[in-house]
Formats: sequence, structure tokens, C-alpha cells
Amino acid sequence: MKLSERLSQLDRVQNTRLFKVIASCLILVLAVGGYVSYVVAVHAPADGSSAVTSRGAGDGTRASRAEERNSRDAKADVGADAGKGAGGKSGAKSGVVDKASEDAAEAGQNALEESQRIFQSIVSAQSDPTSVGVGISVAAVLLLSVVWLGLGLTALALLAVTASVVYPLHLFAPTRNFARLLAGLVALTGSFVVLMRLLQVLFSGSGAVWAVARNVLTEAVRMKVTVIFIVLLIFGLAALPSTLEASSPLRYRVQTFLQYGTGGSFWIIAVLTLVFSASTVAFEQRNKTIWQTMTKPVASWQFLLGKWLGVIGLNAVLLAVCGSGVFLFTEHLRGQAAVGEREPYQTMGGGPSEDRMILETRVLRSNVVVEAEPPRILPEQFKQNIDLRIENEKKSNPAFDTSPATVKKLSEELYKSIVQQYRSLDPGKDQLFVFAGLGEAKRSGLPLTFKYRIDSGANMPDRIYRMTFRFRDSDPIVNETGLGYSHTLLLLPSVIDDDGLLEVQVLNSDLFAGTPNQESATFPAGGLEVSYSVGSYRLNFVRVISVLWVKLAFLSMLAIWASTFLSFPVACLVAFGSFLAAESAGFLAESLENYASVDDKGNVLPVAVVVNAIGQVVANTFKVYADLQPTTKLVDGTQLSWGSVGRGVLVLGSTSLLLFGVSVLIFRKRELATYSGQ
Repeated sequence: MKLSERLSQLDRVQNTRLFKVIASCLILVLAVGGYVSYVVAVHAPADGSSAVTSRGAGDGTRASRAEERNSRDAKADVGADAGKGAGGKSGAKSGVVDKASEDAAEAGQNALEESQRIFQSIVSAQSDPTSVGVGISVAAVLLLSVVWLGLGLTALALLAVTASVVYPLHLFAPTRNFARLLAGLVALTGSFVVLMRLLQVLFSGSGAVWAVARNVLTEAVRMKVTVIFIVLLIFGLAALPSTLEASSPLRYRVQTFLQYGTGGSFWIIAVLTLVFSASTVAFEQRNKTIWQTMTKPVASWQFLLGKWLGVIGLNAVLLAVCGSGVFLFTEHLRGQAAVGEREPYQTMGGGPSEDRMILETRVLRSNVVVEAEPPRILPEQFKQNIDLRIENEKKSNPAFDTSPATVKKLSEELYKSIVQQYRSLDPGKDQLFVFAGLGEAKRSGLPLTFKYRIDSGANMPDRIYRMTFRFRDSDPIVNETGLGYSHTLLLLPSVIDDDGLLEVQVLNSDLFAGTPNQESATFPAGGLEVSYSVGSYRLNFVRVISVLWVKLAFLSMLAIWASTFLSFPVACLVAFGSFLAAESAGFLAESLENYASVDDKGNVLPVAVVVNAIGQVVANTFKVYADLQPTTKLVDGTQLSWGSVGRGVLVLGSTSLLLFGVSVLIFRKRELATYSGQ
């Protein structure tokens, strides 16, 4: 039998229903068996016995004796780290208790118990089977899809060939990175091909809309420009792990990968979306191929809706491939040894290192950020100050403008001045700052992160200030602080009172040495905040990917709208200009706060007024888009709330529907399929 005949026979076999059913059952059995085996292996006692020990009153979780020993060894390490941030007497300090003070002994015991809970929450991440379950589920879904698409034996042969090439290369250090790159390329490319085939099956319905959407998918894999972007996306994501420095702290590697994996993928897909959305409509009009469609019973709304569905379907496939790859490799990085660990989650003392603590409590979490309360300002006194300011201006300049806009501007400037004065500490002076609404953080029993930044003078990089912080029921903390960048302290939840308030007294000097710093220190906007965890980063990751897809859907409709009445170059110019304006709207809004439209004498500057007005229009138009910041929040470990997601979906979705309606009206007015006789 010839090779071609044998291949044809194998193809007929893999397309039979019996083969698909048997292969599907085998895949499901292997997936379930693999996951169950992993869970059993993780939770099995290290010494092979079936002993079950309790980790504390009411805990109820099963643990091996080895983990019990690690827990006892690590209490001092974790307690010392957390106690250093909160100033509490925990860990090694808890052994040196002043017998004359029952309050000190009780505080030390509470700090020790809190440190135990923190340690147990971090160690539990090591045995969390979620990442393995997600990986097995993704692989099983892809394999089942391959089987039911009639490509089971073909995929098996390709996997065998890939493994025979990658495995020998992985055995040698010089070619190990190339082996990983090749494996990543095969995995990402295979996932993209399978998902595209599934999407075509999903769009196989009857009707003009589905027919146009299918043509868009076919066009996407034929156009050179889209193929270039897709190849660039897959190659860049596969090569990204090789660029991470193995010697850098684990938390930095995870943040770097999340930043470029999600943010970089979004920008590449966004540029692809804008170019492809504009070209798929504009080129059909330019090349007159739209005649073949519009002369058939296809309405304008069906044509444009089909185009939009095709593009956002392509976006969904690309985000699914990139998101799965980023998530699974992030979980792989999480299981690596951090700085200071002899093996993952264990130092020489048995507990997690500082690098691991920061990774598990700040980076790979979903944290709520609470800023310091603003100063209390009496409305009557504030109005008197405004009136006095206007009177002084009139004395020096009788023609001073007293319009409502000027009064509003003066009010904003005065309020900023009061806040800045409140957040500024002269050398040797102190100030009390209050954070409210932290009752949930106290009940969680998990550590908090106190984040601060100070500015002083020109923020000379070689100047170090020694700032003193005093929290509730704790010793003062003197921290060496560089200027112009953020610093963090790890706090135990005991620093929060029963009313959910956290008070911190900040002194612009070294309290113990009695030496004030050289100049005044100022906490800028966003430079004084407390964050606490409300869950893992995983659900936050799902919300981030969802918001990115909604953003891409909006950009796609924006480009389609522009291409309905503009040529391809002009439509791209409008779409890209709007995209850049939307992405930079947050920075623009911050810049406008410091952009003055009057001079120091109170005279209005006409050019500045026009610039300010245009900037305000742009910033307000894309405010919701800019406020989402999904990638930034994911990298910083900040929660992207469901409320923010819902507001973004509502605004961007409504805007997309509005652009769709305008596009349909434009298309109805145009003569798209008129025969000219030539």
C-alpha cells in the first residue's frame, strides 16, 4: 500500500464517530486520573503514614508531619518579618517578654498567632491544585477539540515529532532555551489553529451575518499584515520567558512577565485590530468587491455586524491563547525557588523568605487600596479664605476676573494647597494620618501593606531620609527612605482598632538618634496608602482579560465606523489617534491639574484656555476607558472590582453600539453597488 493511500485510510479512521468517542473517553480518563493523582500526591504525608495532625484549634486541615515541623521552624522567621513591619513583638522577640507587663505579653502572643496564620496561608499556596487543574483542563479541552475536528491522529503525530526534537535539545544547556522556545511556539500555534477552527464551527450558522463573519476569519489568516502580527504575537510570547533574569528576585520576574505578557499582547492585538478592522471594510469598497455582497439580499447592518463579530471573534481567540499561556507560566514561576530559599517555600529555617512573602501577599493577590483620609476643612472657614484671596487679588489688580470659572479655579488651588500642607512635614515635625474602612482587613487576619513615598527638594538620588513611623500598640519604626520612589512596610492586622481605623504618626526625623532630616518631606498624591488582600489574583486575572476583550471590541467598532466614510489611511489615522488618546487620557488628566490658564497676576491666557478646554474634552471622553487600567492593576496586585468591570462594559458597550448605529446610517446613505457602465 502506498504512503498516500495509508494516510488517506488513517484520515478516514480519525473522522469516524467510534474513534472520536474512544479517544474522548481516553482523554477524560487521563485528565481526571492525572488531576486526582496530583492532589493525592500533594496532600499525602511525607513519611508515608496516614497520620493526620491538627495545625491548631478549629483549623481542621490535613497536614503532613514534615509541614508541621516546617511550621514550627518558620514561626520565628515569619513573625520577625511581620513584626519588623508592624513593630510588634513576634517571633524571636516574643520569647523576651516583660513579665511585669501583661499587655506586652498579650500583644506578643497575638502577634505570634497572627504570624502563624500568615505563614499557613503562604504555605497553603504551595499545595493549591488550582493551577494544575487549569492546565489539565485547558489541555483536555484542546485535545477534545482536535479529536472532534477530525485531527486526532494528525495532532498525535505532530506532538510525537515535536517531542522527538524538543526533548534532546532540552538535555543540553546551550540549546535548552531554544528547546523551550520551540515548545512554546508549537503549543501557542497549535492552540491558535484549534481555536480558530472551533470559531469557524461556531460561526457556521445560516444567515448573512454569519457568512460575513466567516469570510472575515478567512481573510484574517490570508492577509499578510494580519499574519505578520499574529506571528509576532506568538513568537514574542514564546520568547518572553527566556528574557527573564534567573538571578533577579522572583517577585520581579513574575511582575515583568505579567506586565509584558498581558500588556504587550494587548498592544499587539490592539494594533492588529485597528488595522484589520479598517482594512476589511475600506478595501472592499476600494476594490469594488463589496458589490458582490451588497447586490445580494444583505442589509447594511448585517454586513457591518458580521464584520464586527468576525474581528472580535479573532480577538477572543488571540486573548484566550495569550491569557492561557501567561496564566500557566505565571503559575510555573510561582513554583520556583525565591531569593533566600533552598527550595520553593522553604528557607534554611523552614519558612518562606522575604521575596516569597512579598510575592504571595502583594503581587499574586487581589488587594484593595485605601488612601489616607484628607484633612478636615470647615466649609465656612474655607469660603472666608476664598473671599480673602479674591479681595487681595483685587487690591493688586483691580481688573482681576471674578467669574465663577475663576472662583472655581481658586477654590481648587486653595484645596490642593491645604492638602499639600497637611501632607508636608518640616524637619523634626510629625503628623497623624488616618486610614478608615479597614474592618474587613482586620477580620481577615492577613498582613497589610503600608506603602509610602516622599518628595523633598529635587529628590536627589543620593540623599536618604530616616523617617519614623508609629502604629497602634507597637514600637516606633525608623526606616531609611530614598526620595521620589515608593517604599513598603508589612503590617500585622493588630495595628487596626476595633472601629476599622489605622492611625500612623509620621515623624520627619530619626526618633532614636534625635536627628531631623535636612528638608521638609511631602507625601504626594497616591504616596500614602494601605492595601489588604481580598483574594487571589486568579479571579482578578479573569476580569483583566475580560476588560481587555471589551476594549478591543470598542477599538474594532471605532475602526469600522471610521472606514465606512473614510479611505483606509485616513480611517487608520482617526482610529490610531483615538486609541492613543484613550490610552493616555489618565496621564492627560493628571497633567491638566497642574496646567494654569491664568498667569501669576490673574490674567487669562487665551491659548492656555483653548488647550485646557481641548484637553478636558479628551480626558473626559475617555475617562472610563483610562480609569480601568487592567494591566497595571494586575501587575501591582490591585483589585479590578466587578463594579469597575460593569461600568467599563456598560460605557464602552454603549459607545460601540452607538458607533454601530451611526455606521449603519452612513452605509445606507452611500451608493456601494451602483454599476457605472465601465
